[in-house]
Amino acid sequence: MRKKLKLMAFVFVVLTGLAQTTQSASNEALARLNDYFTKVTTMQANFAQEVRDDKGKLRQSSQGKVSLHRPGRFRWEYTKPDKHLIVADGGSVWIYDEDLDQVTVKSMKKTLASAPVGLLLNKQPVNKQFQVQQMKSNGRLDWFHLVPHKKDSDFVSIDVGIDQVGIQEMVLQDKFGQETSIHMTGVQIDPKINPQQFKFTPPAGADIIKG
Repeated sequence: MRKKLKLMAFVFVVLTGLAQTTQSASNEALARLNDYFTKVTTMQANFAQEVRDDKGKLRQSSQGKVSLHRPGRFRWEYTKPDKHLIVADGGSVWIYDEDLDQVTVKSMKKTLASAPVGLLLNKQPVNKQFQVQQMKSNGRLDWFHLVPHKKDSDFVSIDVGIDQVGIQEMVLQDKFGQETSIHMTGVQIDPKINPQQFKFTPPAGADIIKG
């Protein structure tokens, strides 16, 4: 009987220790996510992006580079298969289609609701911007399901995968049922970025459309 009680006590101690370790890891992952939203000022990375419709069919696949400077400035540059540039300078968003030689300029408030990177531009605690639900870790990344408090976004939720460096993957669901998956590589946190990266001058002769 004593041996049985000792075994039960041992099992209880082990399970309690595992639960505490799991909770500690969970808290650490949430702290990293919050640090990303509150402490990171600049970020650079390469990205691969896929867009699937509400039936799961692949509609678009592209690659490029992203630079971010909080608050309010970013450069989202598509390099494959077509060249396309989106630059936010803090007041306006410039969208340049190189093939059409066409520039569209809009106010940031109107445009960022439909841009994936727009969800990451504010330097505020994550729970101030989103409802946060922790998901199961895949061993490489800790995952969180974020639902924006503001309902003016085209995106209804965003799943983010984060490691010790920063956010590496995002999966966004929009109000039309489309899914946008973004996989980042070569992520740099708080690098020095030339401010000119966040300024845009329309090429001579380009058509300019004001939105």
